[in-house]
Amino acid sequence: MSRLHQRAVEEMVVESHRLKMTPQRRAIIEYLQSAIHHPTAEEVLKAVNEKFPMTSRATVYNTLNWLKGEGMVREVYEGGIVRFDPNTSDHHHFVCRKCGRVEDVESEMIGSYQFDPLLGNHTVENFEIILRGICGDCQSN
Repeated sequence: MSRLHQRAVEEMVVESHRLKMTPQRRAIIEYLQSAIHHPTAEEVLKAVNEKFPMTSRATVYNTLNWLKGEGMVREVYEGGIVRFDPNTSDHHHFVCRKCGRVEDVESEMIGSYQFDPLLGNHTVENFEIILRGICGDCQSN
């Protein structure tokens, strides 16, 4: 699994000269490193504001967009909501239809697929399967 790493981000910041590594940006990265639930930008903002109450919405969105542009996080669109995934390796997702939780499903658990040629001579470079159902926590409740 390829996850977001503080050191790699700091090296990219130094190379790009576009972002200054502030304590707030470090907090955003630390939060994403530990996140397994694919947080929204608002969830990131709320978590970072617990530690740095004056962190602006713009700082969070700019940092997330920069991380996405550098390939360090991916956006996951689910139910009209944009979530951020620090796991950039090939994988799939499980979405709970009751609580909306989005969880990673490793590619090895799904298997491989052969694609028939698509109309229009398209080339499939990768794919993502979204499994839907009820998570273990919701089944227990």
